[in-house]
Amino acid sequence: MKGNGNMRGIWLGILAVVLTTGAAAADDLKAQAKKPPKDPAAALELGRSLRRAGEFDDAVRVLRGGALRAKGELSVSLRYEAARALIAASKQKDALRECQGIKAFDAVKSSSCVAEAHLLWKRASLALPAAEAAIASSSSAYEALVAKGRALRMLGKNAESDAAFRAAISSDAGRFEAHLYFAELLLGMGKASEAVAELRKAHAGAQDEPEPLLGLAEALPAGSEAADLLKKALAIRPKYGAAQARLGEVMLELGKVADAEAAYRAAIGINAKVADWQAGLAGALIAKGSFDEALKVAATALKLVSNHAMAKLAEADAIAGKGDIDLAIEAFEKAASYSRSNPQPLMHAAKACLAQNRPTTARAFADRVTQSFADFAPGWVLLGDIALANKDKSAAKAAYKKAMTASAGTIDKASVKQKLAAIK
Repeated sequence: MKGNGNMRGIWLGILAVVLTTGAAAADDLKAQAKKPPKDPAAALELGRSLRRAGEFDDAVRVLRGGALRAKGELSVSLRYEAARALIAASKQKDALRECQGIKAFDAVKSSSCVAEAHLLWKRASLALPAAEAAIASSSSAYEALVAKGRALRMLGKNAESDAAFRAAISSDAGRFEAHLYFAELLLGMGKASEAVAELRKAHAGAQDEPEPLLGLAEALPAGSEAADLLKKALAIRPKYGAAQARLGEVMLELGKVADAEAAYRAAIGINAKVADWQAGLAGALIAKGSFDEALKVAATALKLVSNHAMAKLAEADAIAGKGDIDLAIEAFEKAASYSRSNPQPLMHAAKACLAQNRPTTARAFADRVTQSFADFAPGWVLLGDIALANKDKSAAKAAYKKAMTASAGTIDKASVKQKLAAIK
């Protein structure tokens, strides 16, 4: 335990250095923004750096100033970058106005920009015509092809989306955007390994951009690589709430509860109105044993999203932790109803019932897991554990064997083999 405590302290120290360094870099950029360069090309680079760092207002101001002094293609690039900073700041109306300002200089870029702005609020039906208008004038328009791919994915047209992203990559394989959004499509289609490959290409093409770092860290399993990627993202953009939240998730999966709590609190400090992050913090508090505080945080998440499955699951876990299994079962059932495609509420319910000497109810929940998620290996392991606790060796043996052949979920196969060997 002492060693784990030392490692936690070392890791938190490293994270503190990363965040301090990132904050210092952001402060330096903000200082530069107070007296932006008069050279438009230099203003473009500073504006991009400010946008990457999450300093969106300063980015827009610098870029607009540069655009007033620029001519031709450079002026378009400055205005387009300003629109992207506004999109990143969730200021769609301002972004659309910026996009329209490009029209007099480059109608194709203007239409592409409009498509990107509409995608901020997932308005695919508006984004698609704008993207197609740009492509009609220039079939290799990179930004428009990427926007088209994104819009088609939102509309559920996966094959057409795939084709658009591949066309964008063919147009310019060195840029990151097509790889990044193509990976989202692939992940949605269950092609995780292909998605990771695209995300690695996205990061390789733009190592100073934080979004590919986060995307790759979300696609990879919890581990040191994911944590390192997130630290890099936070070094670029210290107030990157989504990266902090994913870091909390990674740390919690790795059993580093204090680190997870710190990361989730940092994310909430950036934006307290994201229910997922509140639910994540509640989960970290449950792992810590702070059930009363977890209940309060879960309630906050449920106020934000009344049917938030993970928040309801956190509430159920906290109630179970306090010893009221009957009330907890009711909450577990509600959490399961909120997310019928997720086995975790039923899994947690089974474990809680087993822990509080309700073996029959535990078996019922575990049976529901294996019936509804027949390929979910952890469910079969849990059913085997419960059967073994009930001294039903034949059922336990069958469940463990099924776990070894199930294709979904991750289990410790060596541990399951040991359990099988121990059954006489």
